[in-house]
Amino acid sequence: MDAIKKYYFFFLYFLCISSSFAQNKYSLISTINIEADFFTSDNQSNIYVIKGDELIKFDKNGKLLYKYSNKNLGNIDFVDASNMLRLLVFYRKFSQIIFLDNTLSINGEPLALDKINYQQTQLVCSSFNNGIWLYNQQNMEILRMNQSNEITQESGNLSNLINIDLLPNYLMEYNNRIYLNNPSSGILIFDIYGTYYKTFFEKNIKHFQAIGDMIYYISDKKVLSYNLKTTETLQFETPEIEFQNFRLEMDVLILQGSKSISIYRIQ
Repeated sequence: MDAIKKYYFFFLYFLCISSSFAQNKYSLISTINIEADFFTSDNQSNIYVIKGDELIKFDKNGKLLYKYSNKNLGNIDFVDASNMLRLLVFYRKFSQIIFLDNTLSINGEPLALDKINYQQTQLVCSSFNNGIWLYNQQNMEILRMNQSNEITQESGNLSNLINIDLLPNYLMEYNNRIYLNNPSSGILIFDIYGTYYKTFFEKNIKHFQAIGDMIYYISDKKVLSYNLKTTETLQFETPEIEFQNFRLEMDVLILQGSKSISIYRIQ
């Protein structure tokens, strides 16, 4: 119940700031001087920086906590930190998924997708109950695999279903929805069973984050929010003009620049 209350107030907080973006004030907490390939965060505002084959964890104050790398598998293609106790690390070239705990130590057996006939997997993300979602390029479909590596849900061929060309670059599960970003058409949204629901028709999105009923994304060097229920789009004012990526976690805004990552408290 405490966790439910926590996320309830979390959603209320972002609904409030979404209606009054211009009033946002920021104080700089810390700057991490690092040239990152990309980064992500968890719901405790811990920051995960990916640079080549290395994954580096910082706390919300910018303090270095842990490091992980696997030279045999090469560069890291994706990290899902939605479950901070079971991070998902994806190596596309080798069709390998590694799971890490909150200290970036190996957590369970690696998953070799090529050995279970999913070597054409381009995208992956975490799912509830230690499951994972896959996007299979060969069949152009999303599939959910449970912790026993059994397929429990599948969308079918999406190209045939909604008549679009598919070359997606991002897959995530959040709040009983699945989001598949296809830059040429927009963000495809599915229910928890993999059934197509709707498309947010905003093209050329590289980075986005779902919070409550909002989709936050970058367009023309600005962070915008789209409300899935009201279809209203608003601008989220940021303390920096030049940035490559962002994350919002509770009262913290994280911005990735070309040579650093800045952590701000939203006041």
